[in-house]
Amino acid sequence: MTTLLAIKDLTKQYGSRTVLDRVDLEVSSGESVAIVGPSGSGKSTLLNIVGLLDRQTSGEVRFRGAPLPRINGRAASALRRDHINYLFQSFALISASTAMENILISLHGVRGRRRTKENQIMDLLGRLGLQHVAHDKVMTLSGGERQRVALARCILKPGELILADEPTGALDDAMTEIALTEMLDLQKDYGKTLLVVTHDHRVADRCDRVFELGTRSRRDVLTVDHELQC
Repeated sequence: MTTLLAIKDLTKQYGSRTVLDRVDLEVSSGESVAIVGPSGSGKSTLLNIVGLLDRQTSGEVRFRGAPLPRINGRAASALRRDHINYLFQSFALISASTAMENILISLHGVRGRRRTKENQIMDLLGRLGLQHVAHDKVMTLSGGERQRVALARCILKPGELILADEPTGALDDAMTEIALTEMLDLQKDYGKTLLVVTHDHRVADRCDRVFELGTRSRRDVLTVDHELQC
């Protein structure tokens, strides 16, 4: 498989505190990789560096073979816009806008007629059981519905890499199972690559691989044997 993301000797320090210490990780196109570890191990920091929301102290991150650009430049803005999608625990939706409007905003600049885009959105919302709330304001939706709207936005927005930070953290157990299945099924069906930070073993167990951050400088990447899970 083609390497989409390559992280080498990545270190992040805040003053005298080292959050990430010489981290190595490669992610192939189409993979789902869970990042796990105790609180304070740098999981979200790693995601933010990959997503060009923060910068490393040293080391290198390559996307499609090229080093990530400076986070405040035009190249970084273009990379975030065209190649990287974010799925946060808070969902980051516009509460006063409808589900449809939230997803349409993410497709701004994408070629195609508005009606065609709306039809694509309705098709995906239908798959997620949300067609009936497409024109409802986000503020009126439940947590599970908001999570699925945010997921639909990530899937339809151009960009092959999804960065998810505790995407099921605000959901109850039943909704977590549903959201997890939807996220991984859609990720595979649409050919996306998923890097997900999680404390939830159910999320980690369903991903292709698990990368553990801890107190040591480096941790091995563990392969999840899905045949043993059945």
